[in-house]
Amino acid sequence: MTLRAPANSLLTITAGARLFALIVLAPLIAFTRDYPTILSAILMAAVWTGATFAGGLPRIQPGPAVLVEAGLVSLLVGMSLESTGVLIPALVIPPFIAGTYQGARGLARVLGLECLVLLVVVSADPAVRLAPDLLALLFTWLMAGLGFGLIGAVVRSARLELGDSTRSSYRDARALLTQLLQLSDGLIGGLDPVSIANHIVDLAREEIPLSGAMLHGRHPDGTVTGIGGDGSAPELADRETLVDQVFSTGEPVVERHAVALPLMTDAGIVAVLTAGLAPGVDPGALRVDETARSLVQSLATESLKLDTALVFAAVRQSATTEERQRLAREMHDGVAQDLASFGYLIDDALASAESPAQATRLRELRTELSSVVTELRRSVFSLRNENGRGLGESITDLARHIEARTGIVVEVLRDESRSRLRPEVESELLRIAQEAMNNSVKHAHGSWIRVTCTVRAPQARVTVQDDGVGLRPSRDDSHGLRIMRERARRIGADIEVGDSNPGTLVMVTLGPLEGGALSAPHIPSSTSATSLEGSRT
Repeated sequence: MTLRAPANSLLTITAGARLFALIVLAPLIAFTRDYPTILSAILMAAVWTGATFAGGLPRIQPGPAVLVEAGLVSLLVGMSLESTGVLIPALVIPPFIAGTYQGARGLARVLGLECLVLLVVVSADPAVRLAPDLLALLFTWLMAGLGFGLIGAVVRSARLELGDSTRSSYRDARALLTQLLQLSDGLIGGLDPVSIANHIVDLAREEIPLSGAMLHGRHPDGTVTGIGGDGSAPELADRETLVDQVFSTGEPVVERHAVALPLMTDAGIVAVLTAGLAPGVDPGALRVDETARSLVQSLATESLKLDTALVFAAVRQSATTEERQRLAREMHDGVAQDLASFGYLIDDALASAESPAQATRLRELRTELSSVVTELRRSVFSLRNENGRGLGESITDLARHIEARTGIVVEVLRDESRSRLRPEVESELLRIAQEAMNNSVKHAHGSWIRVTCTVRAPQARVTVQDDGVGLRPSRDDSHGLRIMRERARRIGADIEVGDSNPGTLVMVTLGPLEGGALSAPHIPSSTSATSLEGSRT
């Protein structure tokens, strides 16, 4: 760190010290009524003013400037010793400033210079008599200068350590962010929580005959989330209870038809593996309890991989959420306001239209602009709508928003377990449901929309059905359902689109659902899956 780095704060401190010294000395000087002393004080004030001004100039180095200030102050103090020693306390200021800017070495140089200048002035002026009282006064204030200078040096040292610590923290943060970017670019496949979870299930199944194995995590608020798995287990009526028990005790749970294992790292429990035992398996005969305990240890490496993948996913989700909020603000404060102003201009032009044909064209333009504004508002709502409250609640809020703006009745049926999907999965399913509802509003020309949301984390199903005109031939510029398909593929879900007689049905399914879920509507095979390209958007 250079001496100029903390310049702003140090300049304030040193200027305050000089000002305080002048305020303290002013009444003492005025009381003496000694004009040479008053003149010396005025000159000292000018020196300190110039030093303060020079301290704010980037080309002036603090070291030489402090030495010049110390020499001039010592000279003025020495010249006033003939009549009074009232200016001697001013000798404290240069050492304090030197210690603050340069540390112990600068303090030693300034004190040495002050002593040298005083010695030269006293030797050159025979009128100055160094009485014992005067010598004691000089020694006292020089030692006071030494003390204040040491305080300044300590302050400087603390500031340097703080600066080094701050730079070190930023260097560490930069290194970590660089590694994060490298992981994001090159190792994204190795940091997929679902893939790692499925691999853990395969490893566990090699040791214990399992069925319907699933991995569950937990949010900081205590909400259980599904990470991955390979199927359902009807014999497991309440996985959440097993998950809570394992998170509470940190021990494996083996029951007659169920197994729950903690996946642990040095930081604690990362996730819990729940599964049913394969039909006909005798837990006692296979010593499932002992095998489960040894399996917890053997899965330590995979648990660390899963923990890393979950942290990486959380970082990506946080960055995505922040960017969505920023885009929403930019769209609302920028484009939306410009479109609103444009609408006012159209209204003014319509009020002064010179012919019916011109008025008709302006009304058509106003209608199109209103449509664009509506779409923009939907986009802003989509960007701002968070999925922190759960998929079902987010879909319900979205349905209310659409119903309030369009007048179309939107019915939402929810069947959700206490466990949650991972945030990125909820986000993708929400966007698919939103796109399907928007398609129904824009193209179906129906009177109602029915949405079902079934969640048995990590499995889920979302359907959107309307009573409109059904599918129509796709357009070359149609992207809506293609994007829906990409979103579904991103989370490993299947999506089907078809005529539902009446209207259209969109169904996205993530994994095989366990019992208790809302029944899936039927989509004719002739229009399912491949009908994605026969879209309405």
